[in-house]
Amino acid sequence: MKKASLLCALVAIIATFHIQPVQAQDYPNMPQSVKEYIHKHFKGYNISHYEKERDIINYEHKVYVSNNRATFKMDFDKNGKIKSIESTDDNASLPKSVLPVKITQHVNSKFPNTRIIEWNRNKNTQAVELSNDIELVYDSKGNFLHLGD
Repeated sequence: MKKASLLCALVAIIATFHIQPVQAQDYPNMPQSVKEYIHKHFKGYNISHYEKERDIINYEHKVYVSNNRATFKMDFDKNGKIKSIESTDDNASLPKSVLPVKITQHVNSKFPNTRIIEWNRNKNTQAVELSNDIELVYDSKGNFLHLGD
């Protein structure tokens, strides 16, 4: 009996600290701001995967959306603010509505035969990757800073 109680306690402790990714059936638990972002910028796409990824201190939301032409991976911070978007197919451009206008204008004028296939932001900068593997770095307002590494 003591062994059974000890085993149950051990399982409960492990279950408490082992956090499973949110599965497809848990989409109702997706933050409203994430749902709104997807609805606004990815009409006609289906959510193919969602998980709430945690580390010791924080968590973020990972969402994959797809249609019959393209799949995009998005990362949102714990508050549901977009951090990055990536095309999983190099032939698919990110929707223009997800990109700052200044960045789109700069890319169209300086790199007219390319597509933006990835965008990410951090506290002070944002960057795009083009279909020709060039990375461009911008400040938080969309002003070009330099080519990426």
